[in-house]
Amino acid sequence: QGPGFALFGVPEAYFTMAPKKLFRKKAPKASASNGPSKPLAPHMLFAETVRAEVQEEAKKEAEAKGVTWITILMAKVAEKYKKLPEAEKKVFTDKYEAAKAKYAEDLKKWKETDDYKDFLKKTDEYSTKKKLVEAKALVPDAPKKPPTAMMQWLADGGREKLTAAGVPHKEMMKRASEELKKLSAEERAPLNAKVAKAKEEYETAFAAYKKTDAYKKYMSAVAKAKSGSGSRTKNDLVSRFLVNKPTGPGLSPAGYHASQTGKKGAFAELSDAEKEEWNKKFRAAKEEHEKKMAEYMKTDEYKSYLEASKKAGVKAVGSRKVSRKASKKTKKRKVSKRASKKSSKKASKRVAKKAKEESEEEEDEEEDEEEEEEDEEEEDDEEEESEEESEESSEPPKKKAKSAAKKSAKKQAAKPKKEKKEKKEK
Repeated sequence: QGPGFALFGVPEAYFTMAPKKLFRKKAPKASASNGPSKPLAPHMLFAETVRAEVQEEAKKEAEAKGVTWITILMAKVAEKYKKLPEAEKKVFTDKYEAAKAKYAEDLKKWKETDDYKDFLKKTDEYSTKKKLVEAKALVPDAPKKPPTAMMQWLADGGREKLTAAGVPHKEMMKRASEELKKLSAEERAPLNAKVAKAKEEYETAFAAYKKTDAYKKYMSAVAKAKSGSGSRTKNDLVSRFLVNKPTGPGLSPAGYHASQTGKKGAFAELSDAEKEEWNKKFRAAKEEHEKKMAEYMKTDEYKSYLEASKKAGVKAVGSRKVSRKASKKTKKRKVSKRASKKSSKKASKRVAKKAKEESEEEEDEEEDEEEEEEDEEEEDDEEEESEEESEESSEPPKKKAKSAAKKSAKKQAAKPKKEKKEKKEK
């Protein structure tokens, strides 16, 4: 990514491309290592029979629309295959099943050869290189590497000199190296000074960049790629090992209906009775698939797949059911814990409520006793008042005034008790 790349007309946007586009090499094929080729699917076998009659029509239509003709061709073939009667479809399905069985046998034999080991080695090398390129995309703002002496010479006018001399592009680097060797120590001194300065600036910038989070993520991705962890993808392992894996009915009744009838999106147009019938078919197919998978997971093919998945650090197909069971157990534990917490909370609430009721009853009893005492006091006061009144009638005026004052004082003292009683009655 140094400045020398600009000399060859490589755009700067090339280095900010998505990892998939940046890594242009294709994955190694099994057929290149004498491996068996996968059988064609039923619809592809059908396409081979009608390709000639549809191809010319597809090319004309594509030219008018301004699209690739192969897209139009496959759309027309798919439309024809959907309209095909079930009896004719069965011919291609039977051919596919026979080819699939032969492929499974050939694959088993091929896995015992040295060619297969060579294929695995090539696949791992390809995957490691791809991951290293993808890791570079994590550090797009990393400091650019300093140019070499040859690249600096080309940037300082060497390229124009060689182009004027008629040097072709293929020989440009070779001739630049030769020209550089011809330079004397004095001529090379300013060039070396520029290279040294660029190197020093790069080292300073790179030392600071090493401390960033982006660089740390990049280094962990590089370490993971070189160690081979996760180098083989899940789909790669499935296609390589699970040759005889039973095919499932799909994720939903709608998908199952589309796979059986070839009519995508037609499930929504069915009546409720028809939908219910397809739901039953889907459930039955799902149960049958689970039984087949349970038997298949006992085979040597699946066991070898598990070992490969473990080495590659990839989650194996079928392990999801185990994790589901584990999650169900943990859910049950959580539910039981919640239930016990709720029951303990309810019990504590009951105890608190009972204690509160008992304390309220005691308070009521105390208040009743107080009221009885007050009533008795009032009765005594009334008796005393009647006696005093009878005495007052016979007493002189001075004594009468004293007794009246005493009476009013008693009434004032009894007033808060009466208010409390009235408040309680309300």
